[in-house]
Amino acid sequence: MFKQYKTFYSMLLLTLLTTVIVLIMYTYTVNTSLDTVRDDIRNNNLNRIRFLVNNLDHNVEQLDMLATALQTDSKVGLLPSIDLLDSYEQIQLVLDLTDKMKLQSFSEGWNNQISIFSDHLGRWIGTTSERSAPPTESSADTWSFDPNLGRFSSYRVQQGFTIRVTFPQNNLREMLDRAKIENNVSFFYQTGGPVIPNQGADKTEIAEVLDKLKPFISGRDEGSEVVTVKGIDYMANFIRSEKLGFFMVDYLPLDVALQPIEKTRTFFYIACVMLFLAGVAIVSFLYRKVQVPIITLIKSVRLLKRGNFNHRITRMSRNEFDFLYENFNDMAAQIEDLIEKVYKEKIVSREAMVKQLQAQINPHFLYNCLFFINNMTRLGNDEAVTAMTQNLAQYFRYTTRLNEPLTTLEKELGVVENYLNIQCLRMERLRYQIDVPDTMKRLSVPKLLLQPLVENSVIHGIERKKLAGCIRITGREGDNQYSLIIEDDGKGMSLQDIQLLQQRIKQPLDDTMGCALWNIVQRMHIHFDPSASMEIGQSELGGLYVTLRWPIREYEEE
Repeated sequence: MFKQYKTFYSMLLLTLLTTVIVLIMYTYTVNTSLDTVRDDIRNNNLNRIRFLVNNLDHNVEQLDMLATALQTDSKVGLLPSIDLLDSYEQIQLVLDLTDKMKLQSFSEGWNNQISIFSDHLGRWIGTTSERSAPPTESSADTWSFDPNLGRFSSYRVQQGFTIRVTFPQNNLREMLDRAKIENNVSFFYQTGGPVIPNQGADKTEIAEVLDKLKPFISGRDEGSEVVTVKGIDYMANFIRSEKLGFFMVDYLPLDVALQPIEKTRTFFYIACVMLFLAGVAIVSFLYRKVQVPIITLIKSVRLLKRGNFNHRITRMSRNEFDFLYENFNDMAAQIEDLIEKVYKEKIVSREAMVKQLQAQINPHFLYNCLFFINNMTRLGNDEAVTAMTQNLAQYFRYTTRLNEPLTTLEKELGVVENYLNIQCLRMERLRYQIDVPDTMKRLSVPKLLLQPLVENSVIHGIERKKLAGCIRITGREGDNQYSLIIEDDGKGMSLQDIQLLQQRIKQPLDDTMGCALWNIVQRMHIHFDPSASMEIGQSELGGLYVTLRWPIREYEEE
């Protein structure tokens, strides 16, 4: 089965293998590109938010430096002893400090506010309207966030006064808005604290992303993670501000960032599917136009090999195979015609050979009979001459029907028995015994198969031995073959002479040898089978035995 479809399977496998190789190579390329793009997006976003956080820390550090500069101002140094000044001097000092703090606030790019709380006056100096006292304990460079007021504050507690620097959370929002990139969402987050998003951000989405990101932020200052929210993958990058303690988080959906590559990959997969379908269509076309005609030719050749020479291809392919079909049919017709001619010639030749061999036997027997009649006439044995003449007439009536070269073994034994009766008239010492099963007597055998052998026993065996006179014909059936044994007690032959005789029988006929035995063997090969044989040996009776063997045919068994 595979051999018949080897070409088709090879082409189909080649198409599949090519498609798979292309898919594997492109998938590897796309995955590599996706990994590279992800790394680029991660690094770019990290660098961007790192720059923003550094800028934030720088601005906060500038505010710390304002507080430090104000702390060293000479007028601020009068606050611990402001109670020693008169009322006018106190008012003038407060006005001067207020103007100075306003000027310093305006000198920075950020919106901020600087105020001083005087312990002796018990109030804030500056533009603030607050009346509550500052915290008594606060370390420098520490910023706190008040979610109620929405501002960041830093306190510097000194003897007799406290400097406070504040800026609103809007400063961070404005920073996020200015740095906003399409599809990116940024916000500030403090562990356990509030979230400060940019303007227009989806707070629900931020909360969901932050909820997935919190386990990764804990214990880290910066990093990048991919989190999945509602089936969407987000790349989240975060960096912690050293001054404020807040994390700046920036995230974007990966499908949006990778959409061009994903779109290209989708188009490629569609192209691969179309390529595969086109390959299947091509293979199917080749199967119909090439493989099927090849199989048709193979089956037709096998039928010819099995002897079905009348087979013809009737299929039409409408391509070059029609030419092969036509030539195959012509070749099959020629082979059939040649085989028919050879078969007829073989039959004619076989019939001619049978008639020729039979014609060679008849003269041989006739010569012997004429010699016998001549001898009997000389001896004055008219009865033997009459019997011989009558039997000779019956014999020629039997043998001259060349159109029927075959007879039954029973009729052949009848002719042999007539011949032996004639010889018994001539030789009183001659006796014979015929023991052939009735089942064998119905067998079809060539004419004059046994008579020449019996004649040889009489002439060359018994006549040359004075005390000889016994001829025995036995038929046997068994071992998938039939056997006829003709033996006598005549003169016999030595083993060496028997071997030479058997070798001569196997050689082509020539003028130096008699034709009776050779003709019998040839006719047995023609009628029975090439395996039919003749065996010659020394008989237990004292003379020779000749055994004819041929295989049992199936129809003869039935």
